[in-house]
Amino acid sequence: MEYSEVKKVLTFNIWSDYAQFRKYFTNMSPLTFAIPPRTVISGIIGTIAGIDKKDNPEKFSKHNSFIALKILNPIRKVKLPTNYLKTTSRKHFSHYADHKPTIVEYLKNPYYRVYFDHTDKNLYDKVKNNLKEHKTVYTTNLGISSCLSNFKYLGEFDVVNKVNEWIDLSSVIDKDIINEITFTENVKIQQCILPAIMQNNREVTEYKEYLYEVEGNNIKASVKNYHSIIELGENIIGM
Repeated sequence: MEYSEVKKVLTFNIWSDYAQFRKYFTNMSPLTFAIPPRTVISGIIGTIAGIDKKDNPEKFSKHNSFIALKILNPIRKVKLPTNYLKTTSRKHFSHYADHKPTIVEYLKNPYYRVYFDHTDKNLYDKVKNNLKEHKTVYTTNLGISSCLSNFKYLGEFDVVNKVNEWIDLSSVIDKDIINEITFTENVKIQQCILPAIMQNNREVTEYKEYLYEVEGNNIKASVKNYHSIIELGENIIGM
């Protein structure tokens, strides 16, 4: 059962110069998803709270946490040559044993808004306090360690849960929630299949299909349920 009775959400923006959310079916020339999967976002929240990556996935399962995502910058992808070094000790960073030039696809100037709630209020408060003080336990990044990120806490906002309405949606949309959708000339909607649930052993047990607007604009749709943040004027759906 998914956690859907959300009353409040912590909201923060996160951005970087580049991001790389590797598609699971690419190897030699890594491609990136346009948006971070829920599993990546939970990892980011885990770095803020100081949760070990071995315990992180199940700490943010769908029955105990709510995560939603809004695109703030248009989705732009670039391909850059990346030189992977073979390092087995510190000395190899300056005198590496081997290297592998690879063309890697990155997102350029990625910028997102994250909405978060959790049934564990101790964890919730720890994330909230660290966000307010702009500190983390581990280093935050967008996908891979070389894509260091920054973030800004926006606040804690009340949420109103609503059902079966036509509404302008601000967030990435779980396709299963949609009853009907409106397509217009100015709206560029794309879809992707992302990892949704991961076990602590790193096994992905569920993939889901999502819709998003590549410029970060709202999508007008009739949906089964959604969450309205009156103070921000935003309507969101959990991933």
